[in-house]
Amino acid sequence: MKTLRKSSLWLLVIALTINTSSKIKAQSSNNSDYKIYFTLREKPGQNAQIVYYDGKELKNFTPQGKSSRGENSPVVSSDGKKIVFSTYHFGGWKAAIANIDGSNIKQLSNSRNYSGVPSFSKDGKWVVFYEHENGRMGKRNIFKIKTDGTGKKQLTSNSTHHYTPSFSPDGSKITFLSGRGGPNYEVFVMNSDGSNITNITNHPSHESAPSWSPDGKQIAFLSIRNGYLNLYTINPDGTKIKNITKNEEKNFNSFTETDQSVDELSYLYGTSWSPDGKSIVFVQKIGELQKLFIINVDGTNLRELVSTPGNQYKPFWAK
Repeated sequence: MKTLRKSSLWLLVIALTINTSSKIKAQSSNNSDYKIYFTLREKPGQNAQIVYYDGKELKNFTPQGKSSRGENSPVVSSDGKKIVFSTYHFGGWKAAIANIDGSNIKQLSNSRNYSGVPSFSKDGKWVVFYEHENGRMGKRNIFKIKTDGTGKKQLTSNSTHHYTPSFSPDGSKITFLSGRGGPNYEVFVMNSDGSNITNITNHPSHESAPSWSPDGKQIAFLSIRNGYLNLYTINPDGTKIKNITKNEEKNFNSFTETDQSVDELSYLYGTSWSPDGKSIVFVQKIGELQKLFIINVDGTNLRELVSTPGNQYKPFWAK
């Protein structure tokens, strides 16, 4: 398998297809005890929109005002009152915050630089996100900021890109994706002040989409190992890695590699834990489309979240 060059602005992102003999038959989940937010693009060239599924029906999240290119990457605060997301509402992709009903939308930072993929701390006081160095160009670094727009602090500084940051449940750590550890993009953990940056995956393959378990004891992520896309869990110290999906044993076809921009990687793929820590929702690519699936943490009961036209990506499992 080819490796990714750290200096490149292009990443190899998987294109996974399921053959007709697959042992897995995707079915929409009928569990009504959750609300999963995600990004939906129903047709090529159509604006992305944020929707949520409550186990019964799909509903739109619509922020105030019209956005020329839509919204993506939603994350809901632990009290369910606020939502952060990426939007084109302010000219260029920017990290934003709004009330859960879409009212009172605000840009998180007053910077003109492109930013996105924000995530709340559990206490709802801070948001972590990435921001470009120069407008829409340059390397992406990770910042944190208070929800009122004050206290902005840069947490990473390196000659590579950093993506998909999120706080641990106790707020002491942040996990993120970065190419700083070598030729591939891997999962890192650092203290919430930016210190003690540690590569926890250390594998010669590409990883993406890290997310914390509700108890903070595990991190879920996606990885291309042995030529297959699989969902894994790992302890925050890099121990006890576990393959949850084991797609190579389920008659899934192996990957075909296609060049995709790092922008697409940062918002197309994602993982998110159920509030009780028993299941994970994640992105799987089927043919040319990204679709959302849920699986129990023990590897059982893999099922499709909901059948819709187009691409589904960047999920967040809210309470």
